[in-house]
Amino acid sequence: MKRLKINGKGVVNVKLNNKGAALVSVLVVTTFITIIATTMLYMAAMNYQQKLTDYQNKQSFYGAEKALDELKSILVADVQEAYVTAYNKTTRQFLVLKTQQARSEFFQDAFIHELNEKWKTRVNLNSNDLAAAVRSVMTGEYETEKDSIYKVLDYGVYQTTTSTGSTKKFALRGVQTKFTSGSYTTFIYTDICLEPPKVNWADAYSSAGDTVTQPADRETIAFTDYVYYVNWCKADYDEGVAGNYDNFDIGNKITSP
Repeated sequence: MKRLKINGKGVVNVKLNNKGAALVSVLVVTTFITIIATTMLYMAAMNYQQKLTDYQNKQSFYGAEKALDELKSILVADVQEAYVTAYNKTTRQFLVLKTQQARSEFFQDAFIHELNEKWKTRVNLNSNDLAAAVRSVMTGEYETEKDSIYKVLDYGVYQTTTSTGSTKKFALRGVQTKFTSGSYTTFIYTDICLEPPKVNWADAYSSAGDTVTQPADRETIAFTDYVYYVNWCKADYDEGVAGNYDNFDIGNKITSP
């Protein structure tokens, strides 16, 4: 409310009523701070949600991949056992098999046969359920968690023929695994191939046997190199019957389970 007063000098003094101005200032400042705080909280919440989403996405992927890594380690052990059996069979037939090629083919066939028979036994023990047979050789959570390896389409011996000859391999086809973290589920599909290790069966090795102590005469074998993924594919949804992801032909199946 304005009040006018004329002093003795004829000057008009105007006095203003400032009541409530402080309240308005406080409200303005409070509103401004609230807006800033709300914006910062929103940005923090969005950042947290993005990190949570990324974490769950990675967890679901690594969880699915970890099951395959566990299976691969078991298959490497299978390769080692099949190698020992096939190697011993071949050395016993070394002189009968007169050429390097004949020995290599004998070793390859013995190796593949050992793997195929091993998995045939496992499948039979699990009522012809291939996925259950795979889980039965796994340990810990993967043995009881059906989602770890929830589907395997086929297995057997496959042969690839090229201009330089033919190679045989044992394969688990259409191995499917999934893992869920929060609201995210990752599916991984792959074929897993097992090949016989390379062995020099030349005549110079005819006396090698298991008694050789010289490092130069003993070959070092990295068994992990002979177990590998083919047609590996990641998906965010169940593609049903695997097969449409295949882009690499592992060969023709020559031995049924």
